[in-house]
Amino acid sequence: MRKNVILDVGMVLVDFCWKEVCDKLDITGEAFEKVSNATVLSKEWNEYDRSVYTDEEILDIFKSHAPGYERQVQLLWDHTEDTIRQFPYAKPWITALKNAGYSVYILSNYSRRTYGVTKDEGLNFLPLVDGAVFSFEVGQVKPEKEIYHVIMDKYGLLPEECVFIDDNKPNLVYPKEIGWGTVVFHDFAQARDELKQYGIEFAM
Repeated sequence: MRKNVILDVGMVLVDFCWKEVCDKLDITGEAFEKVSNATVLSKEWNEYDRSVYTDEEILDIFKSHAPGYERQVQLLWDHTEDTIRQFPYAKPWITALKNAGYSVYILSNYSRRTYGVTKDEGLNFLPLVDGAVFSFEVGQVKPEKEIYHVIMDKYGLLPEECVFIDDNKPNLVYPKEIGWGTVVFHDFAQARDELKQYGIEFAM
Protein backbone atom coordinates (compact mmCIF):
# COMPACT_ATOMS: atom_id res chain seq x y z
CA MET A 1 0.00 0.00 0.00
CA ARG A 2 1.34 3.39 -1.01
CA LYS A 3 0.92 5.79 1.87
CA ASN A 4 3.90 8.16 1.62
CA VAL A 5 4.00 10.86 -1.06
CA ILE A 6 7.46 12.33 -1.58
CA LEU A 7 7.60 15.61 -3.48
CA ASP A 8 10.38 17.43 -5.26
CA VAL A 9 10.33 21.22 -4.81
CA GLY A 10 11.61 22.99 -7.92
CA MET A 11 9.10 22.96 -10.79
CA VAL A 12 6.76 20.80 -8.71
CA LEU A 13 5.82 22.97 -5.74
CA VAL A 14 7.61 26.16 -6.79
CA ASP A 15 8.49 27.80 -10.08
CA PHE A 16 12.22 28.34 -10.58
CA CYS A 17 11.72 31.46 -12.68
CA TRP A 18 15.35 32.49 -13.18
CA LYS A 19 14.82 33.34 -16.85
CA GLU A 20 12.10 35.81 -15.93
CA VAL A 21 14.33 37.37 -13.28
CA CYS A 22 17.18 37.72 -15.79
CA ASP A 23 14.82 39.51 -18.16
CA LYS A 24 13.67 41.91 -15.44
CA LEU A 25 17.30 42.62 -14.56
CA ASP A 26 18.09 43.32 -18.23
CA ILE A 27 20.40 40.32 -18.43
CA THR A 28 19.56 39.60 -22.04
CA GLY A 29 21.17 38.57 -25.30
CA GLU A 30 24.79 37.52 -25.00
CA ALA A 31 24.83 38.42 -21.30
CA PHE A 32 21.94 36.01 -20.65
CA GLU A 33 23.73 33.22 -22.48
CA LYS A 34 26.99 33.78 -20.61
CA VAL A 35 25.37 34.13 -17.18
CA SER A 36 23.08 31.13 -17.71
CA ASN A 37 25.93 28.86 -18.79
CA ALA A 38 28.05 30.07 -15.88
CA THR A 39 25.40 29.49 -13.23
CA VAL A 40 22.11 27.62 -13.56
CA LEU A 41 23.17 25.56 -16.58
CA SER A 42 26.67 24.81 -15.34
CA LYS A 43 27.85 21.52 -13.87
CA GLU A 44 28.73 23.48 -10.74
CA TRP A 45 25.06 24.16 -10.09
CA ASN A 46 24.78 20.72 -8.49
CA GLU A 47 27.67 21.71 -6.24
CA TYR A 48 25.78 24.86 -5.31
CA ASP A 49 22.84 22.64 -4.31
CA ARG A 50 25.21 20.32 -2.47
CA SER A 51 26.52 23.37 -0.55
CA VAL A 52 29.94 22.00 0.28
CA TYR A 53 31.56 25.19 -0.99
CA THR A 54 31.06 28.44 0.89
CA ASP A 55 28.82 31.02 -0.75
CA GLU A 56 31.87 33.10 -1.61
CA GLU A 57 33.65 30.16 -3.20
CA ILE A 58 30.76 29.10 -5.42
CA LEU A 59 30.05 32.68 -6.46
CA ASP A 60 33.68 33.09 -7.47
CA ILE A 61 33.42 29.90 -9.52
CA PHE A 62 30.31 31.19 -11.29
CA LYS A 63 32.00 34.49 -12.04
CA SER A 64 35.13 32.76 -13.35
CA HIS A 65 32.98 31.07 -16.00
CA ALA A 66 31.63 34.39 -17.29
CA PRO A 67 34.59 36.75 -17.78
CA GLY A 68 33.35 40.22 -18.57
CA TYR A 69 29.94 39.47 -17.09
CA GLU A 70 30.82 39.27 -13.41
CA ARG A 71 28.49 42.17 -12.62
CA GLN A 72 25.50 40.36 -14.15
CA VAL A 73 26.35 37.15 -12.31
CA GLN A 74 26.42 39.12 -9.07
CA LEU A 75 23.11 40.77 -9.96
CA LEU A 76 21.35 37.45 -10.47
CA TRP A 77 22.95 36.15 -7.26
CA ASP A 78 21.64 39.17 -5.35
CA HIS A 79 18.10 38.45 -6.61
CA THR A 80 18.04 34.73 -5.76
CA GLU A 81 14.92 35.17 -3.64
CA ASP A 82 12.98 36.39 -6.68
CA THR A 83 13.71 33.20 -8.63
CA ILE A 84 11.49 31.06 -6.37
CA ARG A 85 7.74 31.51 -6.69
CA GLN A 86 5.38 29.06 -5.00
CA PHE A 87 2.69 27.57 -7.21
CA PRO A 88 -0.85 28.39 -5.98
CA TYR A 89 -1.76 24.70 -5.63
CA ALA A 90 1.26 23.80 -3.43
CA LYS A 91 -0.23 24.22 0.04
CA PRO A 92 -3.75 23.04 -0.93
CA TRP A 93 -2.21 19.91 -2.50
CA ILE A 94 -0.18 19.04 0.58
CA THR A 95 -3.16 19.73 2.82
CA ALA A 96 -5.46 17.58 0.68
CA LEU A 97 -3.01 14.66 0.77
CA LYS A 98 -2.72 14.97 4.53
CA ASN A 99 -6.50 15.14 4.95
CA ALA A 100 -6.81 11.97 2.88
CA GLY A 101 -4.51 10.16 5.31
CA TYR A 102 -1.20 10.22 3.45
CA SER A 103 2.16 11.27 4.83
CA VAL A 104 3.95 13.92 2.78
CA TYR A 105 7.71 14.40 2.53
CA ILE A 106 10.06 16.67 0.61
CA LEU A 107 13.18 15.47 -1.23
CA SER A 108 14.89 18.29 -3.09
CA ASN A 109 18.14 19.53 -4.56
CA TYR A 110 18.25 22.93 -2.90
CA SER A 111 21.16 25.07 -1.80
CA ARG A 112 21.75 26.30 1.73
CA ARG A 113 21.77 29.93 0.62
CA THR A 114 18.60 29.68 -1.48
CA TYR A 115 16.85 27.93 1.41
CA GLY A 116 17.85 30.74 3.74
CA VAL A 117 16.34 33.47 1.59
CA THR A 118 13.20 31.62 0.47
CA LYS A 119 12.06 29.47 3.42
CA ASP A 120 9.76 32.11 4.92
CA GLU A 121 7.80 32.76 1.73
CA GLY A 122 8.52 30.45 -1.19
CA LEU A 123 8.86 27.41 1.07
CA ASN A 124 6.26 28.32 3.67
CA PHE A 125 4.52 24.98 3.03
CA LEU A 126 7.24 23.18 5.00
CA PRO A 127 5.38 23.27 8.33
CA LEU A 128 2.63 21.23 6.65
CA VAL A 129 4.78 18.24 5.69
CA ASP A 130 5.87 15.26 7.77
CA GLY A 131 9.54 15.63 6.94
CA ALA A 132 12.07 16.91 4.44
CA VAL A 133 15.55 16.17 3.15
CA PHE A 134 17.37 18.89 1.24
CA SER A 135 20.64 18.32 -0.60
CA PHE A 136 22.41 21.08 1.31
CA GLU A 137 21.72 19.30 4.59
CA VAL A 138 23.32 16.02 3.60
CA GLY A 139 25.93 16.98 0.97
CA GLN A 140 24.26 14.71 -1.60
CA VAL A 141 22.18 15.51 -4.66
CA LYS A 142 19.68 13.59 -6.74
CA PRO A 143 20.14 11.31 -8.64
CA GLU A 144 22.94 10.06 -6.35
CA LYS A 145 21.66 6.89 -4.72
CA GLU A 146 22.59 7.81 -1.17
CA ILE A 147 20.11 10.66 -0.82
CA TYR A 148 17.12 8.34 -1.36
CA HIS A 149 18.31 6.10 1.42
CA VAL A 150 18.82 9.12 3.67
CA ILE A 151 15.13 10.03 3.58
CA MET A 152 14.05 6.40 4.08
CA ASP A 153 16.40 5.93 7.02
CA LYS A 154 15.55 9.28 8.58
CA TYR A 155 11.80 8.69 8.59
CA GLY A 156 11.59 4.90 8.58
CA LEU A 157 10.01 4.70 5.13
CA LEU A 158 9.57 1.43 3.23
CA PRO A 159 10.14 1.58 -0.55
CA GLU A 160 6.90 -0.22 -1.36
CA GLU A 161 4.97 2.43 0.58
CA CYS A 162 6.48 5.44 -1.24
CA VAL A 163 5.55 7.39 -4.35
CA PHE A 164 8.00 10.03 -5.56
CA ILE A 165 7.05 12.95 -7.81
CA ASP A 166 9.84 14.80 -9.62
CA ASP A 167 10.00 16.78 -12.86
CA ASN A 168 13.43 15.39 -13.77
CA LYS A 169 13.32 11.83 -15.18
CA PRO A 170 16.88 10.85 -14.17
CA ASN A 171 15.93 11.52 -10.54
CA LEU A 172 13.28 8.81 -10.75
CA VAL A 173 15.38 5.95 -12.16
CA TYR A 174 16.96 4.66 -8.95
CA PRO A 175 13.86 5.13 -6.77
CA LYS A 176 11.92 2.99 -9.24
CA GLU A 177 14.66 0.33 -9.13
CA ILE A 178 14.34 0.01 -5.36
CA GLY A 179 10.56 -0.18 -5.37
CA TRP A 180 9.26 3.35 -5.07
CA GLY A 181 6.32 4.37 -7.18
CA THR A 182 7.31 7.23 -9.48
CA VAL A 183 5.55 10.03 -11.33
CA VAL A 184 7.24 12.37 -13.79
CA PHE A 185 5.73 15.77 -13.05
CA HIS A 186 4.48 17.87 -15.96
CA ASP A 187 1.64 19.73 -14.30
CA PHE A 188 -0.58 19.36 -11.27
CA ALA A 189 -3.60 17.86 -13.06
CA GLN A 190 -1.44 15.22 -14.78
CA ALA A 191 0.35 14.30 -11.55
CA ARG A 192 -2.92 14.03 -9.66
CA ASP A 193 -4.29 11.72 -12.33
CA GLU A 194 -1.17 9.52 -12.40
CA LEU A 195 -1.20 9.14 -8.62
CA LYS A 196 -4.43 7.19 -9.02
CA GLN A 197 -2.49 4.24 -10.48
CA TYR A 198 -0.97 3.89 -7.01
CA GLY A 199 -4.33 4.17 -5.30
CA ILE A 200 -3.65 7.72 -4.13
CA GLU A 201 -6.68 9.97 -4.40
CA PHE A 202 -7.64 13.14 -2.58
CA ALA A 203 -10.25 15.88 -2.64
CA MET A 204 -9.44 19.52 -3.37
